Amino acid sequence: MKKIRLVLAGTGNFSRKIFISLIKDSRFEVVAFISQPNKELDRNKNVILTPVASLANEFNIKLFQPNRTKEIYEQLAAMEFDFFITAAFGQLIPNSILKLPKILPLNVHGSILEKYRGAAPIQHALLNDDNKTGISLIEMIDKMDAGDILKEFQIEIKKDDSALEVFDKLANKTSELIGDWIVDIYNGNYIRRIQDENLVTFAPKIKNEDAQLFNQMTTNEALNKIRAFNDQPGAFIMHNNKRLKIYRATKNKIKSPLKIAFLDGFLYLIEYQFEGKKKILHEI
Repeated sequence: MKKIRLVLAGTGNFSRKIFISLIKDSRFEVVAFISQPNKELDRNKNVILTPVASLANEFNIKLFQPNRTKEIYEQLAAMEFDFFITAAFGQLIPNSILKLPKILPLNVHGSILEKYRGAAPIQHALLNDDNKTGISLIEMIDKMDAGDILKEFQIEIKKDDSALEVFDKLANKTSELIGDWIVDIYNGNYIRRIQDENLVTFAPKIKNEDAQLFNQMTTNEALNKIRAFNDQPGAFIMHNNKRLKIYRATKNKIKSPLKIAFLDGFLYLIEYQFEGKKKILHEI
């Protein structure tokens, strides 16, 4: 069988993990990567490559980093590829580019659709204390996360899972499955599931202020925010007039140097950081 040609669009570590599995799979040829522009600087003010940009450099694969994907339409149109695949890319893909792949444009979406469409499905699953989530591989259309579902799986969310653990579980499982999924779709071995618009819920992009905790919350509400925003931006509370970021906490009474009172009890801090100070990890 001839190699299936892929253009892959993603930005962070979640994308990188999935894309590595496709690079190393002999059934595929990755002809180009697309990543968001590099925005972070290190202490010496040198540009830090996004994880996907770094991956492209590592394997010497063509890389685009447009401010808007439409800027590279002509370059992509000059290529021949079977699938255009996005995973946590962070930009809307114009319809003109969705029409370019010979087979399909696909999106690896981090939820069990029809719940949750949008930019932050994993965080909203944790905020809502869901006990499961998953991945939906969908056909991309010109409406956000509304395309037909072609493949999917589910995982359990454990009570001590934060966003970091859930992202890792989903990325690892997707890495195991996505190669076979793409081959199945290439060969027509799949069943479309049309989304029911009456069941749709949304997970909008997280704002920094969404991560603020208040003492008037219940311990459950606060703990769900801490779990959801563990990766970024980090849940925070004003404590003794200081901004305190909380990355991990527990309702179980432990010998922690710091505990915070909420409406129905205390949270004992495991990992936290005062503004301008080093992060503290308390061994339990």
